[in-house]
Amino acid sequence: MSPKRKNKEYYAILKGRVEEPTIFSSWGHAHPRITWYDGAVSRSFTTLKEARGYMKEEGVPKPIEIIKSEDENTTPKGGNGFYAVANGNNPDVYPFYRGKTGSEKEVKKVTGSCHKRFRTRAQAEAFIEDWNETCAEIWSKPINKEPDQGFRPRDTEASRPYKMMQTTEVFLQEPVALADIDELEKKTTKLSLQDETGE
Repeated sequence: MSPKRKNKEYYAILKGRVEEPTIFSSWGHAHPRITWYDGAVSRSFTTLKEARGYMKEEGVPKPIEIIKSEDENTTPKGGNGFYAVANGNNPDVYPFYRGKTGSEKEVKKVTGSCHKRFRTRAQAEAFIEDWNETCAEIWSKPINKEPDQGFRPRDTEASRPYKMMQTTEVFLQEPVALADIDELEKKTTKLSLQDETGE
């Protein structure tokens, strides 16, 4: 009998949608920071010690750590556990992976899907909330950055009516493509530079 596989509980991100290299204990926090990020550098580990060791080897002796205490025991003990789908066809908590009421159909063939199995429903719901909060934080960065550069909401690419509509449609009707956020940030920066030069 093969040994039971342990869940990957720590995610070390050297390069991604992070200000500095960071270790996360929630895949819900880590996934949006690396998915569709061109040149992302990250690894997952079963222990915090391993994640810290990896960061040290990569020249980061004191990375930022976002560690949730309840993540210590997420591996289900027997049974099915709870299947959280944070990004998929229908984000929710499911009682099974396979079958009519399972989560498999919600994540299969969905590029960038984010899902994980948990011991308790509360952990599964917290995982989805982590993912939602992280996406909201990432989406808000290009918009929040502009007032610091002297621009007001009426000047920003993101707040122009057509762009607000496109952004809202993408966020509400499709699986969230985080690459759209990066593209929005590039367009906003380009617009800001054009406004500064008067071109």
